[in-house]
Amino acid sequence: MSDNDRYATLIGVSTYDSDRYHDLPPVRADLHYMQAVLESTEIGMYNDCAVVAEPTRAEMLHAIETFLEERQSSETALLYFSGHGEFCEADNQLYFLTRDADPDDLPGTAVPAEFLERMLQSCRASSKVVLLDCCSSGSVVQGWTAKGASDTSSRPAPSTLLRPTGVYFITASDALQAASAMAPAGSSLGTSRFTGEIVEGLRSGRIKDSGWITPDDLFEYLTAQMVRLGVPQEQRPTKSTIRATNSLPLARSVARSVNLPATPPKQLRPPPRC
Repeated sequence: MSDNDRYATLIGVSTYDSDRYHDLPPVRADLHYMQAVLESTEIGMYNDCAVVAEPTRAEMLHAIETFLEERQSSETALLYFSGHGEFCEADNQLYFLTRDADPDDLPGTAVPAEFLERMLQSCRASSKVVLLDCCSSGSVVQGWTAKGASDTSSRPAPSTLLRPTGVYFITASDALQAASAMAPAGSSLGTSRFTGEIVEGLRSGRIKDSGWITPDDLFEYLTAQMVRLGVPQEQRPTKSTIRATNSLPLARSVARSVNLPATPPKQLRPPPRC
């Protein structure tokens, strides 16, 4: 839709140069079906989504910077990431792992959450939605507390990523836990759990009976699904709204299930996310 003001960039990393990071085959399906549901003229109605698959650090930095700098005040910007995330205790920072990430040098080879913070801060879009399907993703929105710490003096300072305004974050897990790479129960799409629940909810119309689906609607649906399926508390979605419009239209509810174009055969036994 050429006159639409809704834009999205989808970033996914399924393969890694370092042997210390296992591959994530479901990420390929994540990107495919997120693109399909967002570009659907019945559901997301976004302009053609930019898909950045298997980026290096330089490529991911460029993609995020370019996408957010190009947005105008009348537009909605949706940024999505699926892949490995790793929290570095040395600098209290979440890193999004790129194809060339080196576990011995995350600051120099992966994308820090602080970079995302700066880009969101300067982005002119009035509405910004960030969906993170990676381990430790909740550290972006809820700060980080040392696991097992007995008192506050031994805890690192909380994350400061909440400075940008007009941003709605939904993440796959809390600050310390892994995000599941297993597909939702009953799904044949081959996606990770978090992304699969988003896609299945949007394409089936189960999130809301009618009208526009807001980020709050999506978050409540995701949480209810995880509770129903008995997913551990730590691996349930987290959210944060930073002076964001909770009623912003994320996608339209459909009256019937929408078929999406197929992706290559799913991986039957995907590895854990982290």
